[in-house]
Amino acid sequence: MSASTATRKSEILADDVLAQLDAAIQSAPCISLAIDESTDVTDNAQLLVYVRFCNKDKKEICEDLLGVTPLETHTRGEDIYAAIKEMLRKRGIDLKQVVSVTTDGAPAMIGKERGAVSRMKEDNPDLLAYHCLIHQTVLCATLSQHFAEVMNTVMKLINFLRASSSLQHRLLREFLADVEANANDLLLHNNVRWLSKGNALGRFWSVREEIAAFLEQVKSQRATQFSLFLQDEHKMNMVAFLVDITSHLNELNVKLQGQNNTVADLMTAIRSFQRKLDIFKEDLEGGCEHFPKLQEQIQATQGGHNSQTNDYLSTSNTQSSTRISILCPERKWYLKIGHGCVYEETKSSLAEVTQWYQQQSGIPECVQELTQYLKYLLPGSNYES
Repeated sequence: MSASTATRKSEILADDVLAQLDAAIQSAPCISLAIDESTDVTDNAQLLVYVRFCNKDKKEICEDLLGVTPLETHTRGEDIYAAIKEMLRKRGIDLKQVVSVTTDGAPAMIGKERGAVSRMKEDNPDLLAYHCLIHQTVLCATLSQHFAEVMNTVMKLINFLRASSSLQHRLLREFLADVEANANDLLLHNNVRWLSKGNALGRFWSVREEIAAFLEQVKSQRATQFSLFLQDEHKMNMVAFLVDITSHLNELNVKLQGQNNTVADLMTAIRSFQRKLDIFKEDLEGGCEHFPKLQEQIQATQGGHNSQTNDYLSTSNTQSSTRISILCPERKWYLKIGHGCVYEETKSSLAEVTQWYQQQSGIPECVQELTQYLKYLLPGSNYES
């Protein structure tokens, strides 16, 4: 088979898959979108749109990538709106078919007057807008000033060893191999990839002693400054805490990712992590069982952690509680009700939700979809499918 024949075969298969997806979306009574704008390694802005809809043929909720389109120049709200409109037009999708849209909460997305979502609501006033839960958890985990300074210093140290000189990077890898370190290189951190911060910290911690020995061989002022940083017990305690807490945050982040996650699954993961934060605060006053790196550091230096660790956990818990309370306020229930996947009405009280639920007991697909969510949202109430 020639190269051109193989190419045509791939194109035909791709067109067929795309046509099937378009047909399934167009036959769905409604769809929801998830929109994100990001910049790739070549500084090109890319707009990614994911779609979620009810597939009538398969009788299941499907998720797929609707499309990726470049934003040639600006990434303003009007540019994103125009790109979304053009993408929907090419795929034969009416904007009124879209019932909800989820974004990262950036001003260009949710700006009151010029945001992309605001412009979409002008075409579809009933459109529901949501702020991505993963983005909210990242915002809740924002570091305070002291921890941010330590984190930045560690990242600068990693960049100094890896990116400032190709020769120095090669010497570092050779040195780590010679001393049989736990790893043969450091990892770079990328702000776009959330998990990379925790991974970079974990790798640095595993070879910190070897890094200190290597810096003693480097004759430069910056190397001396970094050596002093590694000798500061207080700051290294903070690094150890950051390694542990970012590991826990990465675990939560992974649970919130993936396909076919319901709001019940996401809320359960977040609520569980909120309770973990309270346990972590108590643990920091004891043996630091949930913070193995910090425990190791304290035992090695015979020191103790500082109050800033508890302050960070308290702030993160407060911020997450505030954001979650907006989604699900205490003693007031905002439940989006729909037969199958068609949005119909909103119930705003426990009595209304209970009454509606009992009335819909004859619609299995609707009741089964809500049972798990209601049991979590309304603990103490007895609901049976």
